[in-house]
Amino acid sequence: MTAIGNWIRALPERHGRKTLILLALILVLGFGLRAYRVVEPLATPGDDAHAYYALSKSLYEEGSYGGPTFRDASDWSPGAPLLYAASFYATAGAREGTARIVELLLGLAAIVVAYLLGRRLNCRPAGLIAALGVAAYPPFIHSTGALYSEPPAILTLPAAILAFLWAADLGIHRAGGAVGGGVRTGESANTPSHRDRTRTLKWLVPGFLFGLTALIRPEYLLVGVAFAVLAVIRIGHERGWQPGLAAASLFIAALLVPIVPWTVHNQIVLDRTVPISTGGGKALYVGTFLPADGEYQRVKALLVERYQHRELPPHSEELEKVDPAPLFDRVAARYPALPRDSALGKIGKQNFSKYFGEDPLGYAAMTVRKVWRMWSAGIGEAMESGAGRVVQALLVLLGLVGLTLLGLRRRWWELVAMATPIVLVTAVGAASLAAPRRNEILMTLIFPLAGVALSRLGAAISSSSSWSPRQASSPPS
Repeated sequence: MTAIGNWIRALPERHGRKTLILLALILVLGFGLRAYRVVEPLATPGDDAHAYYALSKSLYEEGSYGGPTFRDASDWSPGAPLLYAASFYATAGAREGTARIVELLLGLAAIVVAYLLGRRLNCRPAGLIAALGVAAYPPFIHSTGALYSEPPAILTLPAAILAFLWAADLGIHRAGGAVGGGVRTGESANTPSHRDRTRTLKWLVPGFLFGLTALIRPEYLLVGVAFAVLAVIRIGHERGWQPGLAAASLFIAALLVPIVPWTVHNQIVLDRTVPISTGGGKALYVGTFLPADGEYQRVKALLVERYQHRELPPHSEELEKVDPAPLFDRVAARYPALPRDSALGKIGKQNFSKYFGEDPLGYAAMTVRKVWRMWSAGIGEAMESGAGRVVQALLVLLGLVGLTLLGLRRRWWELVAMATPIVLVTAVGAASLAAPRRNEILMTLIFPLAGVALSRLGAAISSSSSWSPRQASSPPS
C-alpha cells in the first residue's frame, strides 16, 4: 500500500498537474459519451452484435460456445464473448447492458493508454491529443452501443505496443545500470544478473497482451508473431542473439497462454486444428469476388439475387434482414466433403486465380479500392457521411505525418512498432475482406501518431511566433 501511495503522490511530478487535470476532463467527456450509448444502445446493431451476445449468453447459461442451435459458432473469435460472459457471471445475469458497461470501462482505460502512448512517442500534449481523439471518436462510441469484438481490442492493442516499447527499453540495459555499464564486483561477465533476468521477464507482458488481442481479433496473431521477431532483432542487436532469443521465447510463451486453451477446445469440438476461429475462408471468398468489388454487402446482394431471385440494394434495410448463413452454405456446397469455411477458402483462392488471371489490372484496382474503403470511413452514421469521411481521411493523413516525423527524428523502434500492425492488418484486408470495421482497432495507433504530428506543428508555430518578434527587434549586423 505504501508503494501505491508513493506512486500516486508522484503522478503530478511525472505528468504535471495541468496535464492530469486535462486528462481527467477528457475522461469525463469519454465517460459521458459512452454512458449515453450504454443507456441508449443502437436500435439495429447488426448480425455480428447479435451473434456475440448469443455466444456470451450461451457461455453463461449453458456453459457451451454457441449451443446446439447456433450455426458455425467457431466463425466468431472467442475473446469478446468470454469477457462478456465473465461479466454475466460476476453480476449473476446475462444482460446486454452489463456487457456495454464493460465496454465503457474498457474505453476509459483505452483513453489513458492512448495518452501514455502519445506521451511515450513525443510529449504530454501529444498524449492529450491522442486521449481526446480516443474519447470522442464516433466509431468508438458507436461500438459501445452494441456488443462487438472491437472494444476490448481497442484497449489491448495500444497497451501491447506500449508494453513492447517499455520492455525493449529495459531489455537493452546490461548489468551495472545503463547500456555499456560495467560488471559489478563478484559477477561473471557471462552470467546474467538478477536485474537482467527481471528485465527479460518483462517480455511476458507484451506477449500476453498480443495474445489477448489475437484471441479477440485473429488477424493480430500475425502481428504478435511479427513482434516476436522484432524482439529478437531489438535485444539481439544490443546484447547478443542469445538474450534476444530468450526474450522472444518468453514473448511467444506469453502470447500462447490465452490462445492454446482455445486451440485445444477447437481440436475437440471441430476435430481439426483451428488456432482461434474459422471465418477466414468466408472473408477470402468475399474479398476476392471481383464482380462485387470485394465488398461484403454487394456480395450478399448478388448471392440473394442468385439464390433467392430478389434484387435488394446493398446496405438496404431489406438486405440487412436476410440471414447470410444459408447463402454462404449454398456457395460452400460446391465442395460438400469440406467444412464450410475450408470450402469457402478454396473457392476464394479459385476466385483470385480466375479474376487476377483474366484481369490483373482490374483486380489490382479493386484491391486499391478495398484499402481505400477500409481507411476512408468508420462505422456509424457520423463517419460514413461526407463530412465524416473528410475527417477520417485527415486523421489518417495526420497519422502518416506522425510516422514520418518519427523517422525524421530517427525514432526507428517507435516507428517500426507503430507501423507494423497498421501495415500487416491493412495487407490482410487487401487480400481478403477490407471493411471499415477493420480500421477501428488500428485507429488507437493513428491517434497517438496524429498527436505527434499536431504537437510538433504546434511547437513549430509557437517557435516561429516567438522567433519573429525577436528577429524583428534585433539590431542590424
